[in-house]
Amino acid sequence: MEKNKIFVNGKIYTENPDMPWAQALVCSGKKLIYVGTDEGASCFEGEVTDLQGKLVIPGLIDGHTHPSTVSKTFWRVRGPIVEDREELLEVIAEYAKKYPKEKTPYFFYECYLTETFGDEGPNRRDLDRIISDRPARIQDFGDHACWFNSAALEMLKDENGIPYAESPIGNPVFVKDKDGDYTGWCLEPGPDGEPGIYDAIGWRPPETADEEMTGPFLDYLKHYGVMCMMDGITESDGDMEFYYNYDRQGKLGMYYEATCIMNDISEIDDAIAKVREWSEKYTSEHIHCNTVKYFIDGTNEMGDCLSTEPFHNDPEGKNCGRANCTTEEMTDVLVRLNEEKIDLHVHTICDGAFRIMCDAVEKAQEILSDSWCIRVTLAHCEIIHPDDIERVHRLGIFIDWSTHWSGGYFGDEAKAYLGEERWNTMYDFTGIIDEGEHVGFSSDVFSYSEACRANPFFGMQTAATRIDPEYPLDPREYPGSIRQPESARLSIRQLVHGYTYTNALRMRLDHIMGSLEEGKLANFVVLEDNIFEMDLFRIKDTEVAFTCFEGECRNIATDLEEQMGFMK
Repeated sequence: MEKNKIFVNGKIYTENPDMPWAQALVCSGKKLIYVGTDEGASCFEGEVTDLQGKLVIPGLIDGHTHPSTVSKTFWRVRGPIVEDREELLEVIAEYAKKYPKEKTPYFFYECYLTETFGDEGPNRRDLDRIISDRPARIQDFGDHACWFNSAALEMLKDENGIPYAESPIGNPVFVKDKDGDYTGWCLEPGPDGEPGIYDAIGWRPPETADEEMTGPFLDYLKHYGVMCMMDGITESDGDMEFYYNYDRQGKLGMYYEATCIMNDISEIDDAIAKVREWSEKYTSEHIHCNTVKYFIDGTNEMGDCLSTEPFHNDPEGKNCGRANCTTEEMTDVLVRLNEEKIDLHVHTICDGAFRIMCDAVEKAQEILSDSWCIRVTLAHCEIIHPDDIERVHRLGIFIDWSTHWSGGYFGDEAKAYLGEERWNTMYDFTGIIDEGEHVGFSSDVFSYSEACRANPFFGMQTAATRIDPEYPLDPREYPGSIRQPESARLSIRQLVHGYTYTNALRMRLDHIMGSLEEGKLANFVVLEDNIFEMDLFRIKDTEVAFTCFEGECRNIATDLEEQMGFMK
């Protein structure tokens, strides 16, 4: 018979409102059978571990990240972030020599800052002078744009051989100059799948997640105590099969919540069918799929979002941007998903798109009345109109916020569209948090170039200080490099709550995780530092002493930054 595991002499933050703090935990198998005092734990027999006064928190949950996508960036070229245009071109040239055509037949480089090139964007001719012997794609820092050279543009064709920039089935927007020529700058190009390029060069990157590509990222998450995550887009049947088999082999070591992308409102039936297929084939103790993902707008930085007010840079004062569906269309989707009991996760950036979602949820709830049962999560929600804040709690909507964006990760480029005053109201979730259990947290990392920002303690520090540890705002413009509004700083207690209980509630896992209570899983993180008391500017450097997942203690090593060759 397996012995109990007894942990004593700890500072245990339980997330249980009836008993917020404890000294001891007792595990039997995968579950907690006691949470309380050292004296109470002494009544149990088993293997005793002295926590030596260390802080213990519930296992963390990343509410929205992209392990499927990250894994497929394993092959890309990663370089340093530079702001000067000429310096960027020199660095790209240096890396093009370091990774010649024979080694890297498709030069996919990460990354450049949007503001480096201003409103006109980058131009293929500059890139052609550096790389002309093969196709090249330089990825924008925000992952919603890229920059192709001429060789790549010539190869980009759809399945009918039509240049992709002119194809009616192409979702990306290829920018033209004043003479009508394509500049090579492409908006919303998608993370992969360059139609025509791979066929032209006779080479393809790995298309399905595998252990070599995915393992380093998963180990990094597990090292920092992440024990459950939602994949922002599960990209393929092959990815689902990989996670399922990885779990069966006992290597996954966390819960994985899949999402199925619905690229267009018209694809609702296909998305539902895929959710059903994945759920039937790949559900396990740790793997679930019951969520559809949709993008209702783009980004504030590119202006392909929907605002409640005309854009600041529109001289006619008429352009509010756009959304990818109407309130009526979204209402129909919500009613349909509710019939199927499938949840919805929506990329929602600007306040106009946020309002459409609130209006649609409200209308769907009126139609369905007591039969409303699904959970709707709006991811990002960078700017919310004050009139809509109270609706989140009333409508039962969940908000997912990527904490490491809180310091201004994407810089100033959204100001052109929103203006200074509105820009300084972004990323403020304090009013919603005050209303109740509706804001959870995530990393939303998209590639190995930013994977180190998936450390939840990096995110907590950024959200608690409003200063990005790696790319702080210019102190000449922003005193102390603090991202406004300074009042939107979140407390560590609020952040731990969002990374644990709120995310568990949203993912329908609160009966087994999200807090340390008897009967729930023995999932917890033991920290060397007390994040509730330490200097906020050291939170990201918090060391994990060890973690416990389903009653099994582990100390997972990670050398992700060295392995990926990150340059700071």
